[in-house]
Amino acid sequence: MIDCSRHYLGSPDFLKTSFHVVTVIAAPIHTFGFYCILQKTPKHMKTIKWLLFNLHCWCVLLDITFGLIGIPYILFPVPVGYQLGILDAPRLTFYLAVTFLTGKTKIDYSCVNKMHNIPGVSTSIFVIFENRYFLLFGQNTRWRFVRKYILIGSYCLVPLYFVPPQLFIPDQENVENLVWQSLSCMPEIPKDHRDLFLVADNIVLLAVVIAIASGVPCIECGTFFFLNAYHLVLARKPNKLTNKTVRMQYKLLLALFVQSSVTFIFFLIPVISAIVLVLTGYQNQVYNNIIVLAVAIHGIASTLIMVVSHKPYREFIFSPFNRNRKRPATIVVSIHPSLRLVGDA
Repeated sequence: MIDCSRHYLGSPDFLKTSFHVVTVIAAPIHTFGFYCILQKTPKHMKTIKWLLFNLHCWCVLLDITFGLIGIPYILFPVPVGYQLGILDAPRLTFYLAVTFLTGKTKIDYSCVNKMHNIPGVSTSIFVIFENRYFLLFGQNTRWRFVRKYILIGSYCLVPLYFVPPQLFIPDQENVENLVWQSLSCMPEIPKDHRDLFLVADNIVLLAVVIAIASGVPCIECGTFFFLNAYHLVLARKPNKLTNKTVRMQYKLLLALFVQSSVTFIFFLIPVISAIVLVLTGYQNQVYNNIIVLAVAIHGIASTLIMVVSHKPYREFIFSPFNRNRKRPATIVVSIHPSLRLVGDA
């Protein structure tokens, strides 16, 4: 087999260095995100404060798993690669990363006064939209009778989505011969003698699982975003909602939509790109590294969008500049009337 054309952007060293740089940049940004949620969330957002906190927690956990522990050096068009992170356990890391993608959050079922754990970054986004709908519009509808079963079903699916690929992971002993025969050229190999890991030799099964794991949360989030938008904009408002409350909730809904869109964009685009490379059989290690890096910067982008899209956090960020802004000088002129006595001539 001939060697692939060497380019630093397509090397494992570039990928590993880039992930470390992303981790160093992400740490203070994530910390600032935690501070904003805990200290700068106003009263009208208190019902989603801990939902945002848990979503942020699991975005950070996903970043740690993917960008520090994992660092996957993937060799598309074959779903195979090396793990360059601090832990060399690709099978476990793969399962944890996809499971955290689909984190964990808490939701208060006010109808039963219990707390339940709901895993998944994407599932927790669905829970936030559902929470908005239920508190504002759904407490007197049939939804209150079925919501807990839908939410429980959603989090039960999270650890099960990627169980089928785990059950059918091929024997790794002869994986190198199989992979080198499938690739058109030999990519650059990591120098620290990591084991090559083949995720699946059945592309159809993996594609179906990815489609289901991506499609279900997208449908859930899209449905409840639409319901919230419809009731806030078009439908007749409940008597308990004042015009001021409607405007505040509408702005909050838009901010949540912008924040959640980042998650879907930074994961759907790399997934679609990977599928195209696999289906076309195109091999380019530079593209492979770019796809993986796009997922790696998700946490930074998500946190920045969160603090910018929500008005209370945005005002806190720009408050030092507003305080230092020079105010126009005001000149006060006092006019004291004088009395003039004019005597008779």
